[in-house]
Amino acid sequence: MNWDAIGALAEAIGAVAVIATLVYLAIQLRQNTRAIEHSTERGVFDDANDWMYKIIESPELAELYLAGMKDELRSTSDRLRFSLLLNALFVHWGHAFEAGAFRIVNNSQIAGVLARPGGAAYWKRTVSNKSISLSPEFVLYVDRICREVENGSLEKMQNA
Repeated sequence: MNWDAIGALAEAIGAVAVIATLVYLAIQLRQNTRAIEHSTERGVFDDANDWMYKIIESPELAELYLAGMKDELRSTSDRLRFSLLLNALFVHWGHAFEAGAFRIVNNSQIAGVLARPGGAAYWKRTVSNKSISLSPEFVLYVDRICREVENGSLEKMQNA
């Protein structure tokens, strides 16, 4: 066997090794992407559960939320606490929207908040004051839901 044949065989083996490496890396990249997506979705679920458990575990906070949704809060401190509570909720939804995990959040959840007097007033006040940092795309998305609720096209969601 001459050196040219040995060189050609070595190049062929090297090419196969490169292709095998690229296939392996593609598989690893796909698995890593799935793991990141799962982690992101898990984080969205955990944030939602944390928010809900705050209300579940605190009767005072539950009463504050219910009164706030009816737009029946009188004290400045209660209005502030209600706004902060909804800030946390909308930041959570905004994060899920930006992270591509928004399919976990149902439009009826947002519509359910916006269908109540206090929820709608909170959203309009928050958007006009720009009091929390939300992406412009998410704000437009929620504004569309808000208009649909006001027009009655999401009426069945209001009762959810």
